[in-house]
Amino acid sequence: MRRLTKIILWLACAGPAGAAIAPPPPAPDEGTTFHLFVGDQYTYDDNLYRIPSRFNPVVSTLTPNATRGDSINTVSAGGIGQWFVGRQNIDFSLRADYSRFQHNTALNNTGGDGAVAWNWLVGSHFSGQVGAEFNRALASFAETRYLGRDLVDDKNYFGKATFQVGPHWAIVGGAREMDISHGAAVAVSNNFKLRSGNAGMEFSTGVSDSFGLEYRYAKGLYPQNFTFDNLPFNRDFKEDTYRGTVKYAITEKLNIDVYAGYLKHTLPPQNILPSSIFGNFSGDIWRATLNWLPTEKTQLGFAGWHELHAYLVEASNYFISKGFSISPTWRPTEKITVDFIASREDQDYVAIQSVLGLLAPPRFDRVTAEQVNVFYVPRERWTLNLFLRNERRTSNQTAFAFNDKWGNISFTYKFW
Repeated sequence: MRRLTKIILWLACAGPAGAAIAPPPPAPDEGTTFHLFVGDQYTYDDNLYRIPSRFNPVVSTLTPNATRGDSINTVSAGGIGQWFVGRQNIDFSLRADYSRFQHNTALNNTGGDGAVAWNWLVGSHFSGQVGAEFNRALASFAETRYLGRDLVDDKNYFGKATFQVGPHWAIVGGAREMDISHGAAVAVSNNFKLRSGNAGMEFSTGVSDSFGLEYRYAKGLYPQNFTFDNLPFNRDFKEDTYRGTVKYAITEKLNIDVYAGYLKHTLPPQNILPSSIFGNFSGDIWRATLNWLPTEKTQLGFAGWHELHAYLVEASNYFISKGFSISPTWRPTEKITVDFIASREDQDYVAIQSVLGLLAPPRFDRVTAEQVNVFYVPRERWTLNLFLRNERRTSNQTAFAFNDKWGNISFTYKFW
């Protein structure tokens, strides 16, 4: 069942069209190992630019061959592995992708990602992780209104540590820096840096049971040449988050993972409005996940949340996210895993765009979606994946509403 959970998490993070997936990461019990792989992914998307149907004429003006729907072929190659040196462990991966569009050829691009993480251990009390991650991919048109090629670089540097005070108590902390940069000149105003850190304590009563208290701090930084209504506007922000966490196994087959807390998101004082309250948020945040294993071959997950979110490619446009999801998983054989997710999310925008409420109601979207992922390992070195998603977005600002159906089929081959 642990192997089933590992595949589920990998599938959930596999990502959308335009980037073929890598084989699952090596398990610790495999020891030092390294694998080279190649892959190919074919995708079809019936609403590539995520626009309302009444905007169809706009697509034909983008490039001579632009179409609303399109197929994409992505060829990938890379390596993944782990290295053990005594009690230390280094995980690493690298992948390059070349994506080619059948009609919207102006979007052809080369991307990829890489990651390295040192899982360190000192004595019997200190442990942690230090690492870096990099990703380059085409910006999702669900997140931006720029309908051109915008390759986004996402760089992450992180470190975290745990000090085991005793058999049950531990002190935890960490720091992270994220750097988002846009390749399209018209989008560089949304370049973004996030510096964050956390500290807290955890009390464990068993392998699967723990309780914790945590404080998180974040500072967001943007280019300072941004203007609103022809006046300078500072979009930098800071966040303070206080939360408690609970992980508890009710039975061997039923467990919960819950956090609840308070978040304060504030922008610096501005000169545009007397109080400059738009873009600020303070209130409760929470997320609850329930996982049930009714049989050895099935898993059922339920999740609900109330959080403050933002899309990476337009991080200044924050919204309160309220939603729920259900995610059954079935593994009929050792080689096949079927994962289904149905979700609904309400997005209540509180950031800069909401100042349009002076003329119209603040933006409010509802996103409902269903997706299925079929993962098949016909042989030890081969993996096949089929992914389908149906998404519907409604909005009180009609330019942001759309329906979209897309899916892909991909394979990877591991050389050794």
